[in-house]
Amino acid sequence: MKPGPTVVRPHLFACFLALCALSTFLGVGWIWGKSLQERLLHKAAPEFCDAKLHGVTLIKEAFSRPDTLVMFGSSELIPDVPMKGVDFFADLPTGFSVFPVGKAGTTSLSVLQKLGAAGESLRGKKLVLSLSPSFFQTENVDPKYFEGNSSKLQTKEFLWSDRFSDDLKREAANQLLAYDKAYEGDWFLEFALRRVASGEWSDRLMMTLVEPIALLDRAVGRMQDHAEAVSALLDAQEASEGHPRKFIKLTKRGGSVNWDQLFLTADQSSKAFAQRSKKRPLKVTRRLGDGDSHFVGVVKKAQEWRDFELVLRLLKEAGASPLVLSMPVHADVLEAEGVSQKGWVEYGVRLRQMVAKYGTPLVYFEDHERDATFFVDHSDHIGSKGWWYYNKAMDDFFHGRPVISKPVASQGMPLY
Repeated sequence: MKPGPTVVRPHLFACFLALCALSTFLGVGWIWGKSLQERLLHKAAPEFCDAKLHGVTLIKEAFSRPDTLVMFGSSELIPDVPMKGVDFFADLPTGFSVFPVGKAGTTSLSVLQKLGAAGESLRGKKLVLSLSPSFFQTENVDPKYFEGNSSKLQTKEFLWSDRFSDDLKREAANQLLAYDKAYEGDWFLEFALRRVASGEWSDRLMMTLVEPIALLDRAVGRMQDHAEAVSALLDAQEASEGHPRKFIKLTKRGGSVNWDQLFLTADQSSKAFAQRSKKRPLKVTRRLGDGDSHFVGVVKKAQEWRDFELVLRLLKEAGASPLVLSMPVHADVLEAEGVSQKGWVEYGVRLRQMVAKYGTPLVYFEDHERDATFFVDHSDHIGSKGWWYYNKAMDDFFHGRPVISKPVASQGMPLY
């Protein structure tokens, strides 16, 4: 019996070559992108691009750097004021830089997504959480705050991470489901959130069965995120070359910062700004003390406490080392609303109880509740003086020194 004719399939060989070329292109692109991240991460620190706020690549890269302290906050990170942390530490004056993550309306649930996406990268890492008291002074967070800061990719990375417990994921998923925009247009993410939120054995089985699909879905998301991160880094490099940022020039003595002199500079800058700004006097709406009961009731019921506790739980499970910095409340604003010190101390009481439960160090700047120069306005936006205190606390924390919330008088100058 004669052998049949040899079947030639040139299209298969062509497909094989195409796959090889594509794999090579993606591999080279990935390596080039990683090298770019290592070189340009510091340039992206002052930027508030989508790749940083809604992505995973840049946050993980920041956590991988031994000379970088990641700081999560809200609108206080945005205003360009002298002594702002990202600018102050830009040239690594004490051996590290600050990588801020957040924008206006970044509440605890948004921070949970970003930290959850970092997963294993959090183990053993120091990080800073900056709290805005105003988020805890309303019973329910405005949905627009979360919707503008939510990330589908970050949520997926968190839900399928092996680093966190099922209980933590279930409680977080139930919180996330309250916001339709968090999963709008992504049926697979909604499916996953509902399965995780339920926690029934049948739902856990479903999550296991769809894991191959989830892996492919996240792989596509990671590639897109990687490309967006590279684009953001190139944009940041171009911006820094065309418009170099003005950093605070520090006086160094033996490799250390002259904190005494810097405090004088920050204090003078804040006082000068206060004189120029001429804030409008606040309108008194209630007699002092009449608003205490309502204020205390709202603070006790504030949704933000539940979300903040989820963040602390996540960090404990991840093996991270956080520092919590909280701005003081605005005494003048609260007094105009009829809230006395007897009422507003409830925020500090609840805050200390919460962080103590998880053994998290806290610096609460309550001594500045009546200090108009700590802020630049009546919102939670700190000025040069406020940033001096933040920077000193972060420097002590990064270098393993005791972080003290109250300054000690030394030669007539408030110092740590």
